[in-house]
Amino acid sequence: MNPEIHYLPIYSFQQRLTHWLIAAGFGFEWLSAWLIDHSDVDPLAWTDWHLMVGQALLLVLAWRLLLYFVAGSGHWRFFIPTREQRHILRDTLRFYASLGKTPLPDWYAFNPVWQPVYLLMTALAVVTAVSGFFHSGLPFMGGLSSADLHSAASLVLLWLALAHIAFAVWHDAKGRGAQISGMLNGHKYFHIDQPEGQPPRSERSVSIDSLIGRK
Repeated sequence: MNPEIHYLPIYSFQQRLTHWLIAAGFGFEWLSAWLIDHSDVDPLAWTDWHLMVGQALLLVLAWRLLLYFVAGSGHWRFFIPTREQRHILRDTLRFYASLGKTPLPDWYAFNPVWQPVYLLMTALAVVTAVSGFFHSGLPFMGGLSSADLHSAASLVLLWLALAHIAFAVWHDAKGRGAQISGMLNGHKYFHIDQPEGQPPRSERSVSIDSLIGRK
């Protein structure tokens, strides 16, 4: 097979910017929370920074939620696996089960295995940020305080974020789509296999619908 390589724009500037702002913001929040509890620092100063960054994060999260309803790969529909993506889902799970020994399939924007996880991470990010404002408030529900909710949601989000980073590196190392750089420059590579001996097409184009997995 002779592969044709297509370099296509996938992620918008706003989508990439909010992604990295959220990553940096929560990275600071986790670090500052750890410093307050486990090191010899000024807790009041670090708490003030923790709260200020949390307020800024709420604005960025609101921006990211708005993008879920804007046309493009950041729309919420791209986070719901479709029936036509079953072959990508199957091949990705086979790749995981073989510990990377089978080929990793291409996907348009988001891995169908992780699409629901990304939605869950967004929900946990909102819960973490909002509950932080009521950290010393009244019990939230069933005796669970807002501080307990804030701690639990942020801990689950932290483990999911670490798993996301690990799998993103694995996908980038084993795949052919340049997954990580795609979230930096907005573009991904798609390898379209052509039969041996067939001349290259005069118009090098590829159907976006075929990559998305939608009819």
